[in-house]
Amino acid sequence: MIKYSNFTFIVFIVFGIFSCSEYRKVLKTEGYEKKLDAAMKYYEDEEYFKASTLFKDIKPLVKGSEESETVDFYFAYCLYNLKQYSLSSKYFKGFIELFSRSDKVTEAEYLYAISLYKESPNSNLDQSSTIEAISAIQNFINKYPYSDYSLEANKIIDELQIKLETKNFNNAKQYYKTRNYKSAIIALNNFENDFPDSFFNEEGAYLRILSQYLISINSFEDLQEKRFKETIEFYLNFVDKYPTSPFLAEAEKMYVESLNLLTKFAE
Repeated sequence: MIKYSNFTFIVFIVFGIFSCSEYRKVLKTEGYEKKLDAAMKYYEDEEYFKASTLFKDIKPLVKGSEESETVDFYFAYCLYNLKQYSLSSKYFKGFIELFSRSDKVTEAEYLYAISLYKESPNSNLDQSSTIEAISAIQNFINKYPYSDYSLEANKIIDELQIKLETKNFNNAKQYYKTRNYKSAIIALNNFENDFPDSFFNEEGAYLRILSQYLISINSFEDLQEKRFKETIEFYLNFVDKYPTSPFLAEAEKMYVESLNLLTKFAE
Protein backbone atom coordinates (compact mmCIF):
# COMPACT_ATOMS: atom_id res chain seq x y z
CA MET A 1 0.00 0.00 0.00
CA ILE A 2 2.82 2.37 0.89
CA LYS A 3 4.72 1.52 -2.29
CA TYR A 4 1.62 2.22 -4.35
CA SER A 5 1.16 5.55 -2.60
CA ASN A 6 4.77 6.56 -3.29
CA PHE A 7 4.43 5.48 -6.91
CA THR A 8 1.28 7.56 -7.30
CA PHE A 9 3.06 10.56 -5.79
CA ILE A 10 5.94 10.17 -8.26
CA VAL A 11 3.50 9.92 -11.16
CA PHE A 12 1.85 13.17 -10.08
CA ILE A 13 5.23 14.90 -9.84
CA VAL A 14 6.27 13.70 -13.30
CA PHE A 15 2.91 14.64 -14.74
CA GLY A 16 3.15 18.09 -13.15
CA ILE A 17 6.63 18.69 -14.58
CA PHE A 18 5.50 17.49 -18.00
CA SER A 19 2.41 19.67 -17.82
CA CYS A 20 4.47 22.77 -16.88
CA SER A 21 6.98 22.14 -19.65
CA GLU A 22 4.14 21.74 -22.16
CA TYR A 23 2.63 25.01 -20.95
CA ARG A 24 5.95 26.86 -21.29
CA LYS A 25 6.41 25.39 -24.74
CA VAL A 26 2.98 26.63 -25.83
CA LEU A 27 3.72 30.09 -24.42
CA LYS A 28 6.79 30.36 -26.68
CA THR A 29 4.86 29.23 -29.77
CA GLU A 30 4.65 31.74 -32.64
CA GLY A 31 1.19 32.64 -33.97
CA TYR A 32 -2.05 31.94 -32.19
CA GLU A 33 -3.56 28.65 -33.47
CA LYS A 34 -1.76 26.29 -31.05
CA LYS A 35 -2.10 28.79 -28.21
CA LEU A 36 -5.84 29.04 -28.79
CA ASP A 37 -6.27 25.26 -28.82
CA ALA A 38 -4.22 24.97 -25.62
CA ALA A 39 -6.07 27.84 -23.95
CA MET A 40 -9.43 26.22 -24.64
CA LYS A 41 -8.14 22.91 -23.30
CA TYR A 42 -6.83 24.56 -20.14
CA TYR A 43 -10.17 26.36 -19.76
CA GLU A 44 -12.11 23.09 -20.07
CA ASP A 45 -9.77 21.54 -17.48
CA GLU A 46 -10.48 24.51 -15.17
CA GLU A 47 -6.86 25.65 -15.25
CA TYR A 48 -7.98 29.22 -15.54
CA PHE A 49 -4.68 30.96 -14.80
CA LYS A 50 -2.88 29.17 -17.63
CA ALA A 51 -5.85 29.69 -19.95
CA SER A 52 -6.09 33.40 -19.11
CA THR A 53 -2.36 33.93 -19.78
CA LEU A 54 -2.67 32.34 -23.21
CA PHE A 55 -5.89 34.21 -24.05
CA LYS A 56 -4.21 37.47 -23.04
CA ASP A 57 -1.29 36.70 -25.40
CA ILE A 58 -3.68 35.84 -28.22
CA LYS A 59 -5.99 38.88 -27.88
CA PRO A 60 -3.91 41.35 -29.93
CA LEU A 61 -3.09 38.66 -32.52
CA VAL A 62 -6.72 37.85 -33.35
CA LYS A 63 -8.17 41.35 -33.13
CA GLY A 64 -10.66 41.85 -35.97
CA SER A 65 -10.76 38.14 -36.85
CA GLU A 66 -13.50 35.55 -36.25
CA GLU A 67 -11.55 34.12 -33.31
CA SER A 68 -11.60 37.47 -31.50
CA GLU A 69 -15.11 36.87 -30.15
CA THR A 70 -14.15 33.51 -28.62
CA VAL A 71 -10.88 34.81 -27.14
CA ASP A 72 -12.43 37.93 -25.60
CA PHE A 73 -15.33 35.98 -24.09
CA TYR A 74 -13.27 33.22 -22.52
CA PHE A 75 -10.57 35.59 -21.34
CA ALA A 76 -13.23 37.52 -19.38
CA TYR A 77 -14.66 34.22 -18.14
CA CYS A 78 -11.22 33.10 -16.91
CA LEU A 79 -10.88 36.31 -14.90
CA TYR A 80 -14.34 35.70 -13.44
CA ASN A 81 -13.42 32.16 -12.44
CA LEU A 82 -10.19 33.46 -10.91
CA LYS A 83 -12.38 35.81 -8.81
CA GLN A 84 -10.80 38.90 -10.36
CA TYR A 85 -14.25 40.48 -10.53
CA SER A 86 -13.17 44.06 -11.13
CA LEU A 87 -11.28 42.94 -14.25
CA SER A 88 -13.96 40.47 -15.39
CA SER A 89 -16.62 43.20 -15.26
CA LYS A 90 -14.37 45.43 -17.36
CA TYR A 91 -13.73 42.76 -20.01
CA PHE A 92 -17.32 41.49 -20.13
CA LYS A 93 -18.45 45.07 -20.65
CA GLY A 94 -15.92 45.43 -23.48
CA PHE A 95 -17.19 42.19 -25.02
CA ILE A 96 -20.81 43.42 -24.87
CA GLU A 97 -19.89 46.67 -26.62
CA LEU A 98 -17.78 44.98 -29.28
CA PHE A 99 -19.92 41.89 -29.99
CA SER A 100 -23.48 43.12 -29.41
CA ARG A 101 -24.87 40.57 -31.90
CA SER A 102 -23.04 37.57 -30.47
CA ASP A 103 -25.04 34.59 -29.23
CA LYS A 104 -22.88 34.86 -26.09
CA VAL A 105 -23.93 38.43 -25.33
CA THR A 106 -26.81 37.49 -22.99
CA GLU A 107 -24.47 35.41 -20.83
CA ALA A 108 -21.84 38.16 -21.01
CA GLU A 109 -24.33 40.79 -19.81
CA TYR A 110 -25.36 38.55 -16.94
CA LEU A 111 -21.75 37.86 -15.94
CA TYR A 112 -20.91 41.56 -16.20
CA ALA A 113 -23.70 42.28 -13.71
CA ILE A 114 -22.68 39.37 -11.46
CA SER A 115 -19.06 40.55 -11.48
CA LEU A 116 -20.26 43.91 -10.16
CA TYR A 117 -22.38 42.08 -7.59
CA LYS A 118 -19.34 40.09 -6.43
CA GLU A 119 -17.48 43.39 -5.95
CA SER A 120 -20.24 44.81 -3.75
CA PRO A 121 -18.82 45.37 -0.23
CA ASN A 122 -20.34 44.82 3.21
CA SER A 123 -23.21 47.14 4.15
CA ASN A 124 -21.00 49.22 6.50
CA LEU A 125 -18.75 50.29 3.59
CA ASP A 126 -19.28 52.66 0.66
CA GLN A 127 -22.04 51.28 -1.57
CA SER A 128 -21.18 52.93 -4.92
CA SER A 129 -20.43 49.55 -6.49
CA THR A 130 -23.67 48.14 -5.05
CA ILE A 131 -25.65 50.89 -6.78
CA GLU A 132 -23.80 50.13 -10.03
CA ALA A 133 -24.51 46.40 -9.62
CA ILE A 134 -28.23 46.99 -8.96
CA SER A 135 -28.44 49.14 -12.08
CA ALA A 136 -26.67 46.52 -14.23
CA ILE A 137 -28.78 43.63 -12.92
CA GLN A 138 -32.02 45.59 -13.29
CA ASN A 139 -31.06 46.45 -16.88
CA PHE A 140 -30.42 42.77 -17.52
CA ILE A 141 -33.82 41.77 -16.08
CA ASN A 142 -35.57 44.44 -18.14
CA LYS A 143 -33.78 43.37 -21.30
CA TYR A 144 -34.07 39.60 -20.82
CA PRO A 145 -37.15 39.00 -18.60
CA TYR A 146 -37.47 35.37 -19.71
CA SER A 147 -33.79 34.47 -19.60
CA ASP A 148 -32.61 31.36 -17.74
CA TYR A 149 -30.65 33.75 -15.53
CA SER A 150 -33.62 36.00 -14.61
CA LEU A 151 -34.74 34.10 -11.51
CA GLU A 152 -31.27 34.23 -9.98
CA ALA A 153 -30.88 37.88 -11.06
CA ASN A 154 -34.06 38.81 -9.19
CA LYS A 155 -32.81 37.09 -6.03
CA ILE A 156 -29.52 38.95 -6.26
CA ILE A 157 -31.13 42.34 -6.80
CA ASP A 158 -33.26 41.77 -3.67
CA GLU A 159 -30.11 40.95 -1.71
CA LEU A 160 -28.33 44.08 -2.98
CA GLN A 161 -31.37 46.23 -2.25
CA ILE A 162 -31.37 45.08 1.38
CA LYS A 163 -27.65 45.82 1.63
CA LEU A 164 -28.21 49.33 0.25
CA GLU A 165 -31.16 49.92 2.58
CA THR A 166 -29.10 48.73 5.56
CA LYS A 167 -26.31 51.17 4.75
CA ASN A 168 -28.68 54.12 4.29
CA PHE A 169 -30.75 53.31 7.39
CA ASN A 170 -27.65 52.98 9.57
CA ASN A 171 -26.45 56.35 8.28
CA ALA A 172 -29.79 57.92 9.26
CA LYS A 173 -29.81 56.14 12.61
CA GLN A 174 -26.33 57.43 13.36
CA TYR A 175 -27.76 60.95 13.79
CA TYR A 176 -30.01 59.63 16.56
CA LYS A 177 -27.11 57.80 18.22
CA THR A 178 -25.05 61.00 18.26
CA ARG A 179 -28.04 62.94 19.71
CA ASN A 180 -28.45 65.06 16.61
CA TYR A 181 -32.20 64.58 16.78
CA LYS A 182 -33.35 67.18 14.24
CA SER A 183 -30.99 65.75 11.62
CA ALA A 184 -32.15 62.24 12.57
CA ILE A 185 -35.77 63.13 11.78
CA ILE A 186 -34.80 64.65 8.43
CA ALA A 187 -32.59 61.68 7.52
CA LEU A 188 -35.26 59.14 8.53
CA ASN A 189 -37.88 61.00 6.47
CA ASN A 190 -35.52 60.98 3.49
CA PHE A 191 -34.89 57.25 3.98
CA GLU A 192 -38.63 56.49 3.94
CA ASN A 193 -39.04 58.57 0.77
CA ASP A 194 -36.16 56.74 -0.92
CA PHE A 195 -37.19 53.26 0.29
CA PRO A 196 -40.97 53.34 0.87
CA ASP A 197 -41.28 49.54 1.12
CA SER A 198 -38.28 48.96 3.38
CA PHE A 199 -38.46 46.68 6.39
CA PHE A 200 -36.57 49.38 8.34
CA ASN A 201 -39.34 52.00 8.05
CA GLU A 202 -41.14 50.69 11.13
CA GLU A 203 -38.10 51.26 13.33
CA GLY A 204 -37.49 54.56 11.54
CA ALA A 205 -41.02 55.75 12.40
CA TYR A 206 -40.43 54.87 16.05
CA LEU A 207 -37.08 56.68 16.08
CA ARG A 208 -38.79 59.80 14.70
CA ILE A 209 -41.19 59.77 17.69
CA LEU A 210 -38.30 59.23 20.09
CA SER A 211 -36.17 61.97 18.48
CA GLN A 212 -39.05 64.45 18.48
CA TYR A 213 -39.89 63.61 22.10
CA LEU A 214 -36.29 64.18 23.19
CA ILE A 215 -36.21 67.47 21.28
CA SER A 216 -39.44 68.50 23.07
CA ILE A 217 -38.40 67.75 26.63
CA ASN A 218 -35.05 69.51 26.11
CA SER A 219 -36.58 72.63 24.51
CA PHE A 220 -37.20 76.02 26.07
CA GLU A 221 -40.62 76.18 27.67
CA ASP A 222 -42.10 78.53 25.05
CA LEU A 223 -41.27 75.97 22.31
CA GLN A 224 -42.39 72.84 24.12
CA GLU A 225 -46.12 73.01 23.37
CA LYS A 226 -45.60 73.08 19.61
CA ARG A 227 -42.97 70.33 19.74
CA PHE A 228 -44.99 67.97 21.93
CA LYS A 229 -47.86 68.35 19.45
CA GLU A 230 -45.45 67.23 16.73
CA THR A 231 -44.50 64.23 18.90
CA ILE A 232 -48.18 63.29 19.18
CA GLU A 233 -48.62 63.65 15.42
CA PHE A 234 -45.65 61.31 14.80
CA TYR A 235 -47.18 58.80 17.22
CA LEU A 236 -50.63 58.86 15.59
CA ASN A 237 -49.09 58.29 12.16
CA PHE A 238 -47.02 55.46 13.61
CA VAL A 239 -49.91 53.65 15.32
CA ASP A 240 -52.07 53.92 12.18
CA LYS A 241 -49.37 52.32 10.06
CA TYR A 242 -47.95 49.81 12.58
CA PRO A 243 -50.73 48.92 15.06
CA THR A 244 -49.00 45.72 16.22
CA SER A 245 -45.43 47.04 16.29
CA PRO A 246 -43.03 45.77 18.98
CA PHE A 247 -42.09 49.45 19.49
CA LEU A 248 -45.71 50.37 20.28
CA ALA A 249 -45.51 50.17 24.09
CA GLU A 250 -42.51 52.50 24.27
CA ALA A 251 -44.04 54.86 21.73
CA GLU A 252 -47.28 54.97 23.72
CA LYS A 253 -45.42 56.04 26.89
CA MET A 254 -44.06 59.09 25.05
CA TYR A 255 -47.50 59.79 23.60
CA VAL A 256 -49.18 59.72 27.03
CA GLU A 257 -46.43 61.87 28.56
CA SER A 258 -46.80 64.38 25.71
CA LEU A 259 -50.59 64.53 26.26
CA ASN A 260 -50.12 65.08 30.00
CA LEU A 261 -47.67 67.91 29.45
CA LEU A 262 -49.95 69.56 26.89
CA THR A 263 -52.77 69.40 29.45
CA LYS A 264 -50.54 71.26 31.92
CA PHE A 265 -49.77 73.88 29.28
CA ALA A 266 -53.51 74.36 28.69
CA GLU A 267 -54.14 74.84 32.39
